[in-house]
Amino acid sequence: MAVVLSGDRKQVLLLRREIFFLWDLPGGGIEKNEDAADAAVRETAEEVGYEIVVEKLIGCYRHQSVYGSGDQLTYAYRGRVIGGKAKHFGLEVTGLNWCDVTRLPRTLEPLHRQIIADALANVEPVERRIDFALWKLYPARVVFFGLRFVNEAIKLLNRKGAKNASKNH
Repeated sequence: MAVVLSGDRKQVLLLRREIFFLWDLPGGGIEKNEDAADAAVRETAEEVGYEIVVEKLIGCYRHQSVYGSGDQLTYAYRGRVIGGKAKHFGLEVTGLNWCDVTRLPRTLEPLHRQIIADALANVEPVERRIDFALWKLYPARVVFFGLRFVNEAIKLLNRKGAKNASKNH
């Protein structure tokens, strides 16, 4: 996960997810044999189009997985934009905004709010256990993830069907 701050550290880059229009920091899963900092750089480029450089580790956060599968570790890094430009958004990301750090959106994930506060505090990297239930804060996620699974399965079946049809012609 990346906390991308403006040069004057008064704005933070947030993206709007398809998940009921919640605001988030850029980030995602770490790929096999990938360093967490490299994942933050890659995910930022994939999700919003900006090339960033990691300046420092903000911290490591242990929290309940949004998928309900136990604990999850989130590594957060402070970074700055060094290139690229905002790209056309797809299904996962529906918007992008540079937000004033003193007026963050109410629909920002609570974990991300804490990570931004830690990034602005400019202290040594922290290790935190965040004890809040995302499922309780956003009960509609249960419905969303169920629908998303069905939607992804339909897309996969359609792709396989199209591939098989092209082989037969």
